[in-house]
Amino acid sequence: MRTVESRVRVRYKETDQMGIAHHSNYIVWFEIGRTDLCRATGFSYSMIEERGFILVVTEVVCRFRVPYRYDDEVVIKTSVGEAASRSMKFAYELRDASGETLHAAGSSSHLWLDKETRRPVRADEEVMRAFAPFLAG
Repeated sequence: MRTVESRVRVRYKETDQMGIAHHSNYIVWFEIGRTDLCRATGFSYSMIEERGFILVVTEVVCRFRVPYRYDDEVVIKTSVGEAASRSMKFAYELRDASGETLHAAGSSSHLWLDKETRRPVRADEEVMRAFAPFLAG
């Protein structure tokens, strides 16, 4: 299984009154990882949409462990947790710059829809083959 690694820094505006990164940012960081993983497959989100598909979020889960603070580097490790004909699940780990400390872990579940009708459809086979190397064992 391959993972894609993305890096961002906690901006001041992303912190709360306690000086830690607000929990809502973790979902944004998941999206950054997911978008970068799509690019790594050779199919960016925009390319998937051009093929007539959208991948909608149906569930997001995040387990918070250690808070981030202003200017901390967030290392986002993203893989494909599950891939079925009509759905996908992405897995995420948010770590510190050294990779040693796990700050959070989670997943997001998605459903493949036809871009025009917004009805569930089977995933594009070529796109799914491109995601296969990122699928967890």
